[in-house]
Amino acid sequence: MRGERLMRGFRNVAVVGAGTMGAAIAQHFLMKGLQVHLADANQAGLARGQGLVAASLDEAVARRLLDADGRAATLARLHPTTDLADLAGVDLVVEAVFEDLDVKRALFAQLEGIVRTDCVLATNTSSFRVGDVAAGLAHPGRVLGTHYFYHAAKNKLVELIAGERTDAALLAEVEAFYAGLGKTPIRTADAPGFAVNRFFVPWLNEAVRVYAEGLGSIPTIDAVARAAFGVGMGPFALMNATGVPIAQHAAEGLAAKLGDFYAPAPRLIAQVAARQDWNLDDHASVHGGQEQPEAIRERLLAAALGCAAALVSEGVCSATDTDLGARSGLRWPRGPFELMAAIGQDAVAGMVGALFGRYGLPLPTVPFASRTPIALDWVQTEVHGDSGVIVFNLPDRMNALGEAVMAQLDAAWTRLEADPAVRRVFLCGRGKAFVAGADISFFLDAIDGHDLDRIHAFTVRGQQTLDRIAASAKPSVALLDGLAFGGGLELALACRYRLGTRNTLLALPETGIGIYPGLGGTQRSARLLGVGVAKSLIATGRRLDAGKALDLGLVDAVIEPPQRYADLAQLPLPTPQSGRQPQPGLEAAFADYRGEIDAATLAQPQLAPFARELARKAPIALATAMRLVDDGRVLPLADALQLELDGLHAIFATHDARAGLASVLDGSRPSYAGH
Repeated sequence: MRGERLMRGFRNVAVVGAGTMGAAIAQHFLMKGLQVHLADANQAGLARGQGLVAASLDEAVARRLLDADGRAATLARLHPTTDLADLAGVDLVVEAVFEDLDVKRALFAQLEGIVRTDCVLATNTSSFRVGDVAAGLAHPGRVLGTHYFYHAAKNKLVELIAGERTDAALLAEVEAFYAGLGKTPIRTADAPGFAVNRFFVPWLNEAVRVYAEGLGSIPTIDAVARAAFGVGMGPFALMNATGVPIAQHAAEGLAAKLGDFYAPAPRLIAQVAARQDWNLDDHASVHGGQEQPEAIRERLLAAALGCAAALVSEGVCSATDTDLGARSGLRWPRGPFELMAAIGQDAVAGMVGALFGRYGLPLPTVPFASRTPIALDWVQTEVHGDSGVIVFNLPDRMNALGEAVMAQLDAAWTRLEADPAVRRVFLCGRGKAFVAGADISFFLDAIDGHDLDRIHAFTVRGQQTLDRIAASAKPSVALLDGLAFGGGLELALACRYRLGTRNTLLALPETGIGIYPGLGGTQRSARLLGVGVAKSLIATGRRLDAGKALDLGLVDAVIEPPQRYADLAQLPLPTPQSGRQPQPGLEAAFADYRGEIDAATLAQPQLAPFARELARKAPIALATAMRLVDDGRVLPLADALQLELDGLHAIFATHDARAGLASVLDGSRPSYAGH
């Protein structure tokens, strides 16, 4: 039966509990095209939940994310009910009732007598073990945790928790299901706080402790937290936004299982009892003494990073997924372990030791006691049958290529190329992107640090890695199931096969942000597609879906996105189709184009349809890119690629490069000076 469900997919789902969280979960399912049953114990609660869904959809219409017809069609898929018997035919039930273990157990016992035997039962509990919720059920193997984060319709993170009897294959199916819905699922053990709340709640609680100790005022503590963690809201502002009682409740749940360090601060308990938010404008410290921002910083870092280290040491979650949870669920720009690496492991060990020592807690084994550097696996490998799979695992950063990612890509390719069981290698990206280009922040940091050699070294490393992929006897297959911009498309061009899906979007946008493709884009594109087509893509930066890419000869086939990476082992490779499609119009327009953007040139009949796009490009970058295509096409590929490297210092030293790259991050339209 599980195989039947996998083929059918989770198309008909239910959410039990129409409160704020349940309504948001239902909304997310609805927005993804699913049939959704929203159940609640009484009509008033159900009506409130329906109202929350409708209000959120109204907001989507106001923001032009949805039109009126789309809103109506979405609401038509919502099936409200107060009768659990109406859930008999669903594939998945997500429980989102209030946090009472007996209530949850009773609900699941009732559902067991209603739903099909292959229906998955998921709990959104944040306080109880999944195994405890499933206790006493006839089929506990189909029960797992799906822990959402506020706002569940918008926040991409969902923690997947297996109880001690949860079916492992079922967990993998649900993980693939959520990934297909655009969520970022991470797996955690069935442990108190799971992953994210295990370090986030102590961070909030420690802020209250340092306030109560008189180390600083509420505005100061929030400001220190924002600076230290790079976040937009400090702990007190966050507690006000989400509800101060929630922080106390979460801390009590952790303390009951993990001890006194996690217990809510007395000042937090008092604040909840007073039914008041924190006064974010009160600049007085509790004892009126001098504020100590460095002490505040160390305490907050110790609480968050120490608890993150503890949960990884206990095997609750990997360091990589813990960081991903922080970035995706909490919107932290860097997770605890990336922060730890930036600050220094020894310095953080001192902070954690000082704080944990107050409560008799040992220094976490990983990474402190073992002194083992934390490895964050941003590029992962899997082997299924004779197929190796390289997975870019930075979905919240659109799998951007930076120094560490490029080094990990090289290492991943080396592992799979050396594996005798692997006969072909797929390259995939987790989330919405295959690889959405290079890491813009890396480029800006190097420019602002007057270290263009760093950009050159990164690009040399990248070209070498792509050359190895292109030259390998093992076929490489770029599965372009999402965005592949800039360096991502250049990586795909180095692969032997390129497969598109309905989610594919391809572009070489570099000349629009003041630079040019430097990982082979000016050379491999021309060799594959012809000079005119290659120049048109580089000069205009036009975005191509899979169908258009197939027409141009950029991809070999368009396929249905695989549900799981394991499915790639059964995927037959197509007969190569790329590079075979003549484009006389583009050849006529661009074959001899040299990057001029004067009015007379852009008025020429063959270029006029592209005039608006070309006029917005950075003049130096555009002319340089066109010259690289022209100069490189008569050279051996190795020599042509060297041309890209030779021009890096000059292009990244321009005003236009700085302006264009910065515009990507701030969303502005750059003004190019031509120098």
